[in-house]
Amino acid sequence: MPAADASVVVPAREEGSRLERTLDSLAAQLFDGRLEVIVVASDATTERVARAQPAVDRVVVDDRRAGPGPARNLGAAVAGGEVVLFTDADTVVPPRWVRRHYRHYATPEVVGVGGPLRPLEGGLRHRALFRVLSDWWYRACWPVGFVQQPGCNCSVRRTAFEAIGGFDDDLQFLEDTDLSLRLAREGPVVYDHACPVETSTRRQNRVGYARLFWTYLVGYLEYVLPGSSPTRDYF
Repeated sequence: MPAADASVVVPAREEGSRLERTLDSLAAQLFDGRLEVIVVASDATTERVARAQPAVDRVVVDDRRAGPGPARNLGAAVAGGEVVLFTDADTVVPPRWVRRHYRHYATPEVVGVGGPLRPLEGGLRHRALFRVLSDWWYRACWPVGFVQQPGCNCSVRRTAFEAIGGFDDDLQFLEDTDLSLRLAREGPVVYDHACPVETSTRRQNRVGYARLFWTYLVGYLEYVLPGSSPTRDYF
């Protein structure tokens, strides 16, 4: 099998039908190069769903179940592509998602790419708040250096990813923000506002937007304070 041009890593735990939708969207990618899809499965049901999807090239069993960052590192460790993309098992990507990420790496200095999130479920409230919190917030923050590639819509150049040691295995929260900020020291990280993905609103429905906003605000403060670290578990 020839080496991949781009690899997609999908960490998945107890996802089932949601993972099927994600993998169907990856199977429909309009990408001219060689695409590799890797699922990091943390339970037997997820592993079975992943192995049944023809678009999946490799299934990595995650016995540690240590969280999304370590799971993404496991997938990246076996990926063959020079460009590695990450999405989640409750996310649906558009047909040109890989192509849009990949084209940015034609610029040799680019080390990472991120894009906005849209709600997978309908409703004006979800659409409006996602637009503010998962698009306009990024547009405002990136130019001032607060780079935040969302874990379900980001990609990295392999050499830069390896140079910074990948995701921090010790972080259970804001691990994607931490990766982005460290990656930005290696070179430009691009925000492509025209490359959205649709992701589940189950977290927003369960936690609520106000509590979610406060949780992230506290997490950001813990992250930037010397000698401190975000303490919130992944949710």
